[in-house]
Amino acid sequence: MYINGKKEEKGGMSIPLEKDEKHGNQARVLVVDDDSKIRGAIWTILRTQFDVTAVESGEKAIEQIRQGMDFDVVSLDLRMPGMSGIETLKAIKQCQPTTEVLIVTAHSDEESAKKALKLGAYDYINKPFNKDVLRKAIRQGVERRRKAIASEKAQEQLAFVKAQLMQSEKFSAIGELTAGVAHELNNPLNAIIGFSELLVLKQYSPEKTREFLENINTGAQLCKRIIQKLLVFSRKHEPKRDLVQINEIIESTLGLKQHDLKVDEIQVVKVLADNMPHTIADLYELQQVFLNIINNADQAMKAVTGTKSLTIKSEFDDKAIRVNIRDTGPGIPKENLQKVFEPLFTTKEKGKGTGLGLSVCYEIIQKHEGDIYVASEPGKGTCFVIELPIVAKPYRSTGSSPERDQELAEQNILLLNEEQAGRYLLEKMISALGHHVDMAPDATTAQQKLQDGSYDIIISSLQMPDLSGQQLCEYLNQTKPELLSRTIFIADAIVSDEIKLLLKRNSTPCIVKPFGIQDIRKSIHKVVEASS
Repeated sequence: MYINGKKEEKGGMSIPLEKDEKHGNQARVLVVDDDSKIRGAIWTILRTQFDVTAVESGEKAIEQIRQGMDFDVVSLDLRMPGMSGIETLKAIKQCQPTTEVLIVTAHSDEESAKKALKLGAYDYINKPFNKDVLRKAIRQGVERRRKAIASEKAQEQLAFVKAQLMQSEKFSAIGELTAGVAHELNNPLNAIIGFSELLVLKQYSPEKTREFLENINTGAQLCKRIIQKLLVFSRKHEPKRDLVQINEIIESTLGLKQHDLKVDEIQVVKVLADNMPHTIADLYELQQVFLNIINNADQAMKAVTGTKSLTIKSEFDDKAIRVNIRDTGPGIPKENLQKVFEPLFTTKEKGKGTGLGLSVCYEIIQKHEGDIYVASEPGKGTCFVIELPIVAKPYRSTGSSPERDQELAEQNILLLNEEQAGRYLLEKMISALGHHVDMAPDATTAQQKLQDGSYDIIISSLQMPDLSGQQLCEYLNQTKPELLSRTIFIADAIVSDEIKLLLKRNSTPCIVKPFGIQDIRKSIHKVVEASS
């Protein structure tokens, strides 16, 4: 017999098994039988229609598969010395789950064959077998595998399309939010510009100067919160579930729509239950659900005269959390109620809606093992009800240890930042926290200072023109590996997936702009505590 190009003589029979040119795209079949005559007979029957490889033991079969041979069907004898047929079947399914296995057995061993069916074999035939029955059984196995692979690919494509639809719907919501956010920023920006100009034009008393500065800081903090809320929603996040508090997600979503609802003269009524239990969910996906429903309510009520109100109520019982979102819009006609969660269904004017929003909401809630319902009556408004399972929150002590509450000893910090204004501000902030700061505006200066000096912490911009975050990590890994875990990066608002991977791989804290002095303080504490 020829196995992998080598001749094997067994039982007085030679079987050439090297791959024939004509077998190029044929289904691959592995024959496993310790009896050389039966092995040869099966090979002879199948060779005209399939690309056949034959081996004499379970061990040889698994060796073939582990070497990367991709078989559509395995014809497997149950009674073999060494590794039994059942053990071989289990190993095949573990290595190549999509490979179909046909059991070839004696009448006396039918019970074992039925056991094999439960373990993943698709069928069995008895010895002695008819050649047409064998070929038909193998063809059935090939067809089963091809359908399974096609189904798996279709599922992968469907999951990809669903993810794209969710992101598309999110972008649509962002577009609607942008104008409102711009208006919301105008008031605090006006205060910042006005009070700062007053301080430049005239010298005021220390008390009045402090008052103006406090107003500037308040305005800047408000701008920061507005921008961060929008950025958190707009970023592309990897799906991640954690314990969440529904009321907090409701509040943050309403914060995004605050300006639009005010301009459209919609009164917001919140009836949020105290002591709400937690659920496990993706915070950003639930926010997308709430925002979509609130957007729809806002748009629906624009056509209504008189009092307009949006009521959001959270409640719970022993089994579930419920969120009711009720509007006083025109309502949904009865014939459309059953269609609202269907993809591409919309009653909005052309160009005003994609018809994807509520179908995406339905998909998200189903994925969270919850339910979403709608009730409506024309002329009396619409109410969406979202139900999510309750998950008990494990107890975690929130008390800080005395060590954490104590101020840190002075740290010697190297600051890498290419912008003069940014470098100056950071130096003042870090110094105000009681630390010594040495500065480097470029890669050459940074490398020289690292060679000559001794530093406890590095704080660096991620986007320095001549020294990226990746390059800094590589340099430190080669020259001062102990500083890798004591490096803090400062990043712009949008952080790429590549940068996220870098930060995760090195467990590096990252301060995202805009930031305040407390953000720097927390990051310094974090790296000191982690390495102590």
